[in-house]
Parts: sequence; C-alpha cells; structure tokens
Amino acid sequence: MSQHKDLFKKMVELEEAETPYVLASVFMVNGSSSGKVGDKALYDENGRRIIGYIGGGCIENRVAATAKESLQDGEPKIVNVDLDSDQMEMGIPCGGYMSVIVEPKTKVPTLLVRGMGSVVEALSQIAHLLKIKVIIQTPENEVDRFPNADRIITDPLDLEEINESIDFFILAAHHRDDHKQTLAALEAGIPFVAVVASKKKANIILEYLKENDVKDKDLKRFHSPAGLDLNAKYPEEIALSIMSEIVMLHNGGTGMKMSI
Repeated sequence: MSQHKDLFKKMVELEEAETPYVLASVFMVNGSSSGKVGDKALYDENGRRIIGYIGGGCIENRVAATAKESLQDGEPKIVNVDLDSDQMEMGIPCGGYMSVIVEPKTKVPTLLVRGMGSVVEALSQIAHLLKIKVIIQTPENEVDRFPNADRIITDPLDLEEINESIDFFILAAHHRDDHKQTLAALEAGIPFVAVVASKKKANIILEYLKENDVKDKDLKRFHSPAGLDLNAKYPEEIALSIMSEIVMLHNGGTGMKMSI
C-alpha cells in the first residue's frame, strides 16, 4: 500500500468538494536534507499545510508561500532550497540542496448552457472534452441528449437558485426572456455571458442592457453573436466557434492564426 494513501484520499475529497489546493513534491535532493525524494504535502489557498511532509521549517515556509502564489496565478512552480546557507532565516544548515515542484489544483471552470438542439448538444460534448464542468438547463424530454453533462436542470432557470460558481453562461434557447436572463447573468457577475443570436437580436439585447444602466466595463462580458468568426455553417461548427472564443478569452489568446 502506498505510503501516501492518506494524502491521496485527501486529494480525492478536495477534488469532489471542488476545493482548490496545491500538491508539493520533492523531486531532487543533494546532500543532507530532512525531506526525501518523493515526499509530498498538500497546501490550501492560504499556504497552510493540510497533510503530508516535505521537510523542516525553512523548507515548509518557502513552499507554503510559493503554494499560495501558485494558486493565485494558476502556474506550477519550482522551489529550490539551499540547505547549506549560513543565513539565519533559512534555519539550521543541513548541508544539502533540494528542489520541490509546486502544482496548483484549481477549481474546474463551470459552463451553464440554457437551451436545446444540436448546437447545445455539441457545446456539451466539446466542453466535456475540454475538462469543463457542464450544466445544462433544458426541457425534461431533452435530458437523454446530454450524457456528458455533469448536471441537468429541467426547472425554469433562476440564476439566484444555482448554488455553484458559473464561469461561462450561454443562452442558446431563443426564448422571449433572453434579454432578461442576459441582464441577470451580468448582474450576477458571471465573467462570460453569451447569446447565440442573429446580429439583429444581439443589438436588441445590447440596447436593453444599456437601457438598464449596465456599465461599459460590464458590457465587455457580453458576447453576442456568440463565437469567433469561423464562417460556421453546421451546429458542430457553431459550437466549436463558441468554445474557441471561451478558450481564447480564458487563456488570454488573440484568436489570430499562428502560422508564419
């Protein structure tokens, strides 16, 4: 049985609770060190050690600070600790050198899609492939069409009653209250709010938002017609263009082709 079984069990618990954490692993040791290659520890978003061991106090402090930083920017980091330093803040010199990799495990982004039809089905499939949590709000008789969805809502959509943090919201329903749902999503602070619509409908919704005093900075979160210009013709292509826009904005891309 693995010596880290309790740590791995805790990782599963944190994943299921969608709680961000950091995994720190010792991967290199030269000379004398209390931490050994393969030692692991988990840290929370405040840099507090949850479980595990990677070495003494000087190592612990450095890794804890780096763990907190890595969760803030979402980037893995390497901590190199000189245990042969004469500096008092490094603690008692051990005469060695070690390296620790710090890997942030951030919350999985969540996509909420309201609607039905081939575009919504394709959105659900592509988002699932991208490791995005998928919530679909659709009529009861459409439930079987979304086998990859993490959650399906068949009741009328009420954003205030959804007890999850939504990162991306797509309206693909063509309902008469799309303008009101768009306003509610922006007021709820959802970072990406898109409507699958014609330019005419998109402009109508935009005017409604302005009439309801939505500020310019918040209008930047409104995307309609949804998606990048791929000259999409089929449902799968339309879904691809929308998910491409989400990936581009989420990763800070430009949408420009990369070929020379």
